[in-house]
Amino acid sequence: MNRRRFMTAAAAAATVPAERAASQGRILLPTDTPDELGFRIMWYNPVPPIDKSTYRLEIGGLVEKPQRFEMDRLRSYPRFEQSKRLKCVQCWSARTTWGGFRFDELVEDVKPLAKATSVRIDCADKWYEYMSLDEMAEPGVMMCLEMAGQPLTDQHGAPLRLLAPSKYGYKSAKLVTKITFVEKGGGSMACDIGPYYSPEGEILPGYDHPLDLGPNLRKKIPGGEIVAY
Repeated sequence: MNRRRFMTAAAAAATVPAERAASQGRILLPTDTPDELGFRIMWYNPVPPIDKSTYRLEIGGLVEKPQRFEMDRLRSYPRFEQSKRLKCVQCWSARTTWGGFRFDELVEDVKPLAKATSVRIDCADKWYEYMSLDEMAEPGVMMCLEMAGQPLTDQHGAPLRLLAPSKYGYKSAKLVTKITFVEKGGGSMACDIGPYYSPEGEILPGYDHPLDLGPNLRKKIPGGEIVAY
């Protein structure tokens, strides 16, 4: 996603001081330079990293047992690990091993009401996504606490992010702070504020540039999750 396209007026006004703070490690900013794993860093608004010691994941909406989960509680869920490629709508991708837990662990604890069909996912940088409960139950979808065998970094959305590998990266929300069970889903902030992205975020046939495999590679893809490399 292009940062300038989605920046709010307030965020744009704060760019200069935010960049100054970023040099001191206090603000998370996007960059087009791939990191050591081949990922570019995307944000909606420049924000400070989340303090893990005070972090709480708020779960509410159409549930019997709304709760606020501390990090220790999230880490107590059965650990799930998988190697998946994350594909950006900007045509690049990268693969790594993700660690965390399946969303159904949360579902079991909060007990959604029968009329709940979707969730709204809110993030610290004011990004939001909607996912159906069926989508959240897909085998590759997970809640990530780790990346490449290490705790998830601030730059990649610590302490908690979503991974939905069959969809473009804008659906894999980072800096997740709140999940609300709702009767009817929506799209995402991306498609709600611009015509460039689909509500479902499904990866379309076309070409991909896997930055983790080399800077100049281009591969044709059939659409859907990238599993060939």
